[in-house]
Amino acid sequence: MVVKNNETGSWLKGAFYLSFAALIVKVLSALYKVPYQNMTGDLGYYVYQQVYPLYGIALVLSTYGYPLVIAKMTADWRNSKDNINLGDRLSVLFIWLFIIHAAAGAGIIIFSETISIWMGDANLTTPLRWMGLPFFMIPFLAVGRGYYQGLENMIPTAFSQVVEQVVRVIAILAVAWVLIKYDPYLAGISAGAGALLGGIAGFITLVAIMKKDVTLTKLLKERVQGIFHFHQTWKKDVKELFTAGFFVSVSAMSLIIFQLIDAFTIYRTLELNGMNQMVAAELKGVYDRAWPIVQMGAVVTTVFSYAVIPYVSKAVALNRREHLQALVKQAIKICLVFGSAATIGLIAIMPHLNPMLFGNAEGTTSLQILSGTVLFAALFMTMAALLHAVGNAGYAAGILLIGIALKVILNILLIPIYSIEGAAIASTTAFVCMSLVLFIILIRKKLMLKWNHSFFIKTIVSLAVMMIVVVMYQWGMTQLIVREWGELNRLLHTLLSLSSAVLGACLFIITIWLFRLFTKKEWEELPKVSKILPYR
Repeated sequence: MVVKNNETGSWLKGAFYLSFAALIVKVLSALYKVPYQNMTGDLGYYVYQQVYPLYGIALVLSTYGYPLVIAKMTADWRNSKDNINLGDRLSVLFIWLFIIHAAAGAGIIIFSETISIWMGDANLTTPLRWMGLPFFMIPFLAVGRGYYQGLENMIPTAFSQVVEQVVRVIAILAVAWVLIKYDPYLAGISAGAGALLGGIAGFITLVAIMKKDVTLTKLLKERVQGIFHFHQTWKKDVKELFTAGFFVSVSAMSLIIFQLIDAFTIYRTLELNGMNQMVAAELKGVYDRAWPIVQMGAVVTTVFSYAVIPYVSKAVALNRREHLQALVKQAIKICLVFGSAATIGLIAIMPHLNPMLFGNAEGTTSLQILSGTVLFAALFMTMAALLHAVGNAGYAAGILLIGIALKVILNILLIPIYSIEGAAIASTTAFVCMSLVLFIILIRKKLMLKWNHSFFIKTIVSLAVMMIVVVMYQWGMTQLIVREWGELNRLLHTLLSLSSAVLGACLFIITIWLFRLFTKKEWEELPKVSKILPYR
């Protein structure tokens, strides 16, 4: 079947809306944690980071995994010649999603005290109890978004994601602002309250923008008896939903899972090794400062490399092997270059970035160590997405499980010795190993072209030049400021951090341009850069 131009344009426009919405969601998800920490302090931020990762995994599934799988299934069913009603099949998926997530939400509510004891802090019971409520909204959002994506209408999903995130962030900050005056632990209910209100807002948005002939209300009111109408297919449908949904979400879940591991191990381990409870909680809050920085760095790094993934899927469908290899290499190359620049840059400016964002320099070393996660998490996320695009998502899921085990073991071994720096080492080491294994798998499966050694040499030299110049600039400016004003305040840290970041970024771009690190085609595909610095 030949696709008409207007259909192609409509699909591309929809894909743009969805991608842009996903970017907004990720950026907001990373950025709001900075004002939250500023508002609630390290103790309040610790409480938030302890409870939110429990829901974060489910949120990834409802935002990315389930909708994508339901969209594919909906498209397939619409073109199917069987006599099974589309509404019946979707109602079955909704029922099972509701059963699973309602059970999970109820479980968190009922066993919140037990979970808080497992985390080592019984004061987390109330915030954890609130965290169970948003689970009840996941089926409504997942089925609604997936259904419309299956109709190739991305606008409802895009708008509902953005509205959900905006309302969630506003609600979290507002609730925290009111309740922090009473108790940092009570302010922790903002995580659950914000997620619940955001989910409700996202669902209302879906309903509000529905087409007149097909409504989500009608979809969700399909007869429940539908589950009994096709014994031969419903089990297969449900299995595909949960299995494929997990595989699709693997790359996006990795950072959240690591935060969940930290929630169950850092505070408890510090306390068991004799640290005062309040000190341990605040120290965990200091450690958690790194996650919004890591998330933001990983998002920015993967934006460009993710752009080639639809073309990878097309190359697989058309069996264009060499083109596929070139695209995979290009995606990893972009991720490696800009991910390493982000990591080295963050390490260099962290002594000023930390007090700029969080008001003091506590935990700078652990934040610098965890900055290494930006590069290797971005590589893992990119390669996992690429493997999914070529039909090998199982590898990424298996490697993630190994990485989780490694993270847990290293946390247990290193935290008693190195405190939060040990947890940072554990996270970075696990992501290094995970990304290296996936890289080897891609090579052995011959999914990318060979690498030139000169590429790595030029990249290292470019990074070294950037690092040396930025460090020298910061040292010189610090000496000048101290001599003139006596000490660095938050405003001066901000000026130094931002000016260092701009200097480092410009210097790095110019250096890789001079070295011709990218081919002419690759360079010209980078947005804006090629217009400012034409390929020579």
